[in-house]
Amino acid sequence: MQLTDNTIFITGGTSGIGCGLAEAFHKLGNQVIIGGRRKALLDEVTRANPGMRAVELDIADPASIERAAATLIADYPKLNVLINNAGIMPFDDLSGPVDDATAVSTIDTNLLGPIRMTAGLVGHLKRRPRAAIVNNTSVLAYVPLATSAVYSATKAALHSCTLSLRFVLRGTNVTVTAGLFPRGASPVTMTS
Repeated sequence: MQLTDNTIFITGGTSGIGCGLAEAFHKLGNQVIIGGRRKALLDEVTRANPGMRAVELDIADPASIERAAATLIADYPKLNVLINNAGIMPFDDLSGPVDDATAVSTIDTNLLGPIRMTAGLVGHLKRRPRAAIVNNTSVLAYVPLATSAVYSATKAALHSCTLSLRFVLRGTNVTVTAGLFPRGASPVTMTS
């Protein structure tokens, strides 16, 4: 992926890795749009980074994803990069009863959210030159953390989906990457 001259949408762009990526790409001169649930945080990040834009998005809600995708395509027709970064990492203990609501929320946010967001934008991205989809996975996709088993499983599943997506888009102008972004990492640490 070219690191400059892009219009980039980053889910979960109000804190942590997502905010770090948004600011790094913004400093490189890209048009960056961040997505997140809390308008106050979206406003805070965009105020601190003049020129950065925001779209309200609940990545666990299919209707919210559909609205955000429509807004992005209408308001940012040059959008050519999607970074699926939003995620949650609750702790769990599979040796006893599992809190079903927490497990479902983790799967909706970490796996179904990126799948749905990609589905909402992939048709547009296929029409853009130099398009890219980056799914932020985790080293826990390869070496799971026992105290966060569902999170680890969602990241392994997202990695698998990323490989499949890369295969089905191989004849298009869309590159597909699994990104491992340790805290404080720059965008150039992405891996294929």
